[in-house]
Amino acid sequence: MNPLASAILISWNRNAAYGQRLLGDVEPGMLIAQPVQGRAINHPAWIFSHLNLYAGIAAKMARGEPFDDPADHPHGAKSEPLADPSVYDSRDALLATWARSHEDGAQALRTASDQVISAAPPVERWRTLHPTVGDMLVTLMVKHESGHLGQMSAWRRAIGLPRVAV
Repeated sequence: MNPLASAILISWNRNAAYGQRLLGDVEPGMLIAQPVQGRAINHPAWIFSHLNLYAGIAAKMARGEPFDDPADHPHGAKSEPLADPSVYDSRDALLATWARSHEDGAQALRTASDQVISAAPPVERWRTLHPTVGDMLVTLMVKHESGHLGQMSAWRRAIGLPRVAV
């Protein structure tokens, strides 16, 4: 296995389990709850919809497969958390996609070739900060995901749920 992919896999697998713990006990009716009146923070439905989107993209990138720029996707970089539950999957569906996408991403990392890892990212706007697919995978599969899981942890505490083990 590519050494960079192997290193990413450690955090990817830990995040997969952590995400399950963070969302697993959230009541379905709470997925779009806002703990601070008058403030729209990233809620569980948006966080997991967003992360599931980018997990799929990371796996495709690790396999060298094409994908559309996710910026304008309903859960992409330009999206905001919405108060309409109908735009999100159910908690169980979000968790199932989370598990599947992490298994898929892990398999993609295990088989990622050095040629793919060292190629330029397929989304041109990413290339300035991330000159290689490997650089972009570190960002998507470690930094980006960990940051949003931290938001989920903060949301849990603000809404009155207990912390979960990292």
